[in-house]
Amino acid sequence: MPDRQVAVTGLSIMTALGRGPEAQLSGTPAFSEVTRFDTTHHRTHHAATATDTGTLEEELDHAIATACAAAGVDRRTTPLLLAVHSPQEHDFGQRRTYTSACVSASTALADAATLIRLGRADRVVVAAAYLVEPYQYALFDAGRALSTDGAVHPFSRDRHGTLLGDGVAAVVLETGEGIAELVGWARGGDAYHPVQPAPDGRGLTATIDAALVKAGLAASDLTYVNANATGTAFSDAAEAAALSAFEGISSTKGLHGHALEASGLVEFVVTVQALREGKLPVNAGCLENAYDLDLILGAPRPATSPYGLSLNSAFGGANTALVVRV
Repeated sequence: MPDRQVAVTGLSIMTALGRGPEAQLSGTPAFSEVTRFDTTHHRTHHAATATDTGTLEEELDHAIATACAAAGVDRRTTPLLLAVHSPQEHDFGQRRTYTSACVSASTALADAATLIRLGRADRVVVAAAYLVEPYQYALFDAGRALSTDGAVHPFSRDRHGTLLGDGVAAVVLETGEGIAELVGWARGGDAYHPVQPAPDGRGLTATIDAALVKAGLAASDLTYVNANATGTAFSDAAEAAALSAFEGISSTKGLHGHALEASGLVEFVVTVQALREGKLPVNAGCLENAYDLDLILGAPRPATSPYGLSLNSAFGGANTALVVRV
């Protein structure tokens, strides 16, 4: 059986920027003081938390229903791949649950695309969720991984940490035509250190190269890279080493924060929407470009091609790359 096209036919997203794909391109960072729980004894007191949210399970259920409705598919007969930090009390009937840290959702997307490309499924819905809560917040704060000035500064010379953010999203992938196409994907590892990425970015470079080969593209064919860049010292430096050949780079974590297990799906939806609107988001929070990278600064940049790349990395040196076309 020949390889089949992997189309995006339904999207749903909620972050502190708002609900729906269109709300994600406002360009204004959504960080504020945390009121959801007490941060008095923490170093950091900010995150990107949405208002009027339900429970994590309620938000997941709504996201899945919205994406399936947009795609015109029956969620009861559509296989579900789910990325979350811990098992939920409610059974969503998922075929698999992904808990591989910050590449959970992007790994689920790659698996879903593979199932469709190989003819093992005609459609799959991928869903992911993280709502800022006290346990992970305390762990990241104690590890001095969180920014202390209320902002995230991806690729900036004065960056000093990330900030967490709410993120719930769902994407329906099907064979055939849709609003976008997932044309390439890959996963790889650094094999360097339990936590730190390889400083030369070798694992991410190999992952990007493999995704581009699958897509039949070169770096010059892409108009946009939604970088993983968390605003942390080691991660941003390693990623910058892997991105020197690309143009049109920004990390939208500077707007909506780091949604942990859900970040790969949130940023994939943002990438799709940015390409659909032809409006590439700024690298918010950058005080001074620390690298020789073509960062999108000051104002959104118009898209010059239909192709974009969404990148995610995680502890343990895990990397994912997703190439999308609109």
